[in-house]
Amino acid sequence: MRIDAITRYPIKGFAGESLNRVTLEPNMRLPGDRVYALRHQDRVPPIQSGWRPKKYFLQSVQTDVISQIEVRWETDHVDFRHADDSLTLSRPLQMDAQLADWMGARIPDSRGFELTYEPVGLTDEPDAFVSLTNLNTVRAIAEATQTAPNPARYRGNLVIDGVPAFTERQWVGATLHIGAVQFEVIEPIVRCLATECDWQGHRDRDFLNRLDAALQTDCCGVFLKTCVGGHLEVGDTLRVYQR
Repeated sequence: MRIDAITRYPIKGFAGESLNRVTLEPNMRLPGDRVYALRHQDRVPPIQSGWRPKKYFLQSVQTDVISQIEVRWETDHVDFRHADDSLTLSRPLQMDAQLADWMGARIPDSRGFELTYEPVGLTDEPDAFVSLTNLNTVRAIAEATQTAPNPARYRGNLVIDGVPAFTERQWVGATLHIGAVQFEVIEPIVRCLATECDWQGHRDRDFLNRLDAALQTDCCGVFLKTCVGGHLEVGDTLRVYQR
């Protein structure tokens, strides 16, 4: 059992950035994960800082355009490409209107966007979890639903391999040691309509119905809470300690 991939999503809703190594802190999200988001200008949250619900921000469940954008994350810049148009921004992103205007032009029925930065992260859950996906579970779901076996569909932070499909469901309440990091397995991840998007240019409009019909579940992956921080690398082995 080992870590096959580590991914963060610097901009909520957009394609992720692959990492070889990361340092995790106790009770924190993956560093840099969902720290930026494009807020709908006609949806104003009741608070202007801290965690806010996903309904206020642009997501792939709302439009196919985001999944059609090729994103290349480099150390000092990021490239966005859609059809024959492109945009290059320096990193860290500047809090200006360039990305918001560029996306607004791609989604003409929107009322505009505003780039938001939130250091605590704007993941779907208010709790500071790290998400884990089992590659063999992804493959089993793809076979059962006759869809593409792409882990990006689930937008997990950690992808593990060498574990039988659906084994991770049995780990709730257990402690995971991965590299130097210790996690508590909190709960299964209940999936939403965003999983219809396979991030390969295709949307399976009835994906959740297929999943429920084939496997009687709407879950894939588990949420982890970081208990002991440390370094994590692709290839690190995973050990499970049941209570």
